[in-house]
Amino acid sequence: MGSIAAVEETEANASTAQPQLKVPQGPKRMSSNFDVNDNLRWQSGTVAPETLTSAQLHALFDILTHYETYAEVELFKYPDTLAGYGYPFTTHHHGDEGTPSYATESTAPLLAALLRSIVLPIPGIRDLPPQFWHVRFQGILTKLAEAELSESYDKAVLGTRKTLATAASAIHESVSRGILGGIPRGPKRNLNHIYDRSKASDLQRAWEDVVHELVYGELIEELFEWASTHQSLENHSRAVEAAMDYIIMHVATFLHHAFVLSSEGPYLLKLIENLHKMMPYSTIRQVLRIGNVATMINGMTKLLLAKMGIGSFSNWVGLTRNTDEGMNLLQWIISNILLADASDFWKTAYDIEKAKDGPPKVHLSTIKQYILNRSEETHEKARKISVQTPTSIIAAIIGEAAASSLSKAQHAQCLEYFSATLAERDRQEITKVLCRQNPDLFTQAIRDLVASFEPMIRTIHERVDLREHVSSLEGFLTDFINTSKPKKTATKLSNNTTDAASDDSQEDEAFKTRAPSIEDYVGLLRRNRQLAYNLMHDVASKCPEIRNQFRDYAKDAIKVFASGQKLVPPAAQENGRQRKSTSSESQSESFVSAIKELQIQQTNDSLADNTNTDTQDTKNDVVDGVVTSGPRRKGAAGALSSNFQSLFTALPSGTRANVVSVVDAHAAYLSALEDLSLQKMQNILDDLPVSSVTTQTQAQEELKGRNMCGPGMFLSRWQQLLDETVVTPEMAGGLPRRGKDVKHAMVQGKTVSAVAKDAWDPAALTELAERDVPVPPDADVVIRALGDAFRELVVNLGKMMDIA
Repeated sequence: MGSIAAVEETEANASTAQPQLKVPQGPKRMSSNFDVNDNLRWQSGTVAPETLTSAQLHALFDILTHYETYAEVELFKYPDTLAGYGYPFTTHHHGDEGTPSYATESTAPLLAALLRSIVLPIPGIRDLPPQFWHVRFQGILTKLAEAELSESYDKAVLGTRKTLATAASAIHESVSRGILGGIPRGPKRNLNHIYDRSKASDLQRAWEDVVHELVYGELIEELFEWASTHQSLENHSRAVEAAMDYIIMHVATFLHHAFVLSSEGPYLLKLIENLHKMMPYSTIRQVLRIGNVATMINGMTKLLLAKMGIGSFSNWVGLTRNTDEGMNLLQWIISNILLADASDFWKTAYDIEKAKDGPPKVHLSTIKQYILNRSEETHEKARKISVQTPTSIIAAIIGEAAASSLSKAQHAQCLEYFSATLAERDRQEITKVLCRQNPDLFTQAIRDLVASFEPMIRTIHERVDLREHVSSLEGFLTDFINTSKPKKTATKLSNNTTDAASDDSQEDEAFKTRAPSIEDYVGLLRRNRQLAYNLMHDVASKCPEIRNQFRDYAKDAIKVFASGQKLVPPAAQENGRQRKSTSSESQSESFVSAIKELQIQQTNDSLADNTNTDTQDTKNDVVDGVVTSGPRRKGAAGALSSNFQSLFTALPSGTRANVVSVVDAHAAYLSALEDLSLQKMQNILDDLPVSSVTTQTQAQEELKGRNMCGPGMFLSRWQQLLDETVVTPEMAGGLPRRGKDVKHAMVQGKTVSAVAKDAWDPAALTELAERDVPVPPDADVVIRALGDAFRELVVNLGKMMDIA
């Protein structure tokens, strides 16, 4: 091929021999091109099992939800995704007028289930007008998708959007498994049992006991009543106290992973710093002093959302229509943060353009024209050429002949130029959608939110001094930023690893500064948790009507996690059904009802089985078609166990043998990951005081270790998604790389927090944190064999919702 102009010709030739391919394809490995029926031929003499054990069912459940969830997340980069999402998004984006219509089969069934069952029923959210979703929110997301924001494949780095999207997907898949499979039910738990808060196993047991009582007991009712009379939830029971320690460990590990181990951490910290500096906390506190609620709300709205431009005035008096009205304060803050970044990237690209030994100007011009081309088709074709040739994205744009004339350094400069220019354009496009769009959907959406929550705001403002809690938020963010800064200490890291450069010339420096440890973030959360308890106590004690609303919501929402034995896909009962309501509350209630109809309470045998606290079981038994022989995990696939068993049995014998091989490996992987997570938690507990830390000085004095790795199986699944991301080859000719090859690279020109710059080496820290982490097996066999069937199963569940 010669250049980007030859893309269409190359596509025509390639399409005759190869199937349609979109790059990147999420977590699926593009290098796998085998037939699942022909793989693992060495097992040809092995008899394929007819049924799966509980451990195998659990592993199969984990694989399918992991890949399906992220596949749904990736769909949001396409403009037509929301049109097929289903309620509350419409099939055709339109204005406020007209009757909305909703897709009957969601393009993202797992995400839709979470939205409808947990998010939409939230008090305040459920009162939002339908236009908020299918006009404002859908319009903003559609505009962002149409903006053709850059891909990690193009930039050869794991950017901020990729990092945040994969993190959200890793957390969401855990919630989805809870919704689909349910929480195993057992006998009533004694929450005042003795829990040793210095032992990780006891913290995990306390967490499981608390979750069980939240779902099947009266703990929700008790906690809401307790919050109204006490200033600390932890005094409720020993189990709640230990469960809070468990939560703090995992949240601290997540924050540490996001802001210290991730290459994007210092950049995210810089964004938070800038936002923190620009927020008018003093003015907000002054506005909150206004006694009249209506005046206060109006003043706060004007402060953040009022526009004072000439265009705003001319539109108001009718002289113009849809003229750019300028920006309000909130948009000004967003715009300044993003455009400051864009300026840094422009400088990087400008330096490359002016470099004496840089790439020829004609090639840089071709690259820039490619970026300015908003055609998704053109961009996808270039990526496809890059993968199929194989060659770098630069060679696909300017042509292989032109790329071959570049030196290694010039090709690297082209990649840097491409990456920096893409990053600059991304920020300009995001700013355009959020801050310079006519009509201004962003401001309208904020006004809808204020109007929806106004009754709550009125009640809280009349009875609670919010100025104190605004100051608490300001103080927490300041403490968080300080915690995320390098620490001066003479203490080495755990595992005899330092976080500074390893060469002798910098050895002395390693003892002067260190990266924040997980213990630092644990101390942060311990110091500030009372701030959250104070807010909950003030609202619960002084605003009983609001407390009751959220209590009722929590009791209804938690029902979707109730366990059952099987889920039967709906048949033709949906055909011709008349929809009676389009409100978010009624839609969500119908989903909960559908879940309850499909989930059957477990039998006494299942209850007895789940009381065993040991995760290993050597019984040889069959319950409802589920083999429970050998090592297993409690709960198997929960409410979907029978469905998975049926899907597996329906596979050809050869495919079943291949699937079992992968599922067994994945079950061993999950078991090893769980054991490692528990051990990491124990390591942190050994270096922490058990009592609550009240001051930063006390926290620093009492910390004995500097752990860089903590608990949380979701972190490994998050990292797996990042590691499997496909990125362009480094050289003009070569195979595509993976995220694990570039996970510590950043886009040239991306500035980070000054205090964190060069303070530690994320690559060295990540290597330490991942030293003992097991590698997940390749699950392509399972995805190819059962991925479509699983998706159909989830879609069938969605059909049970009473959607118009």
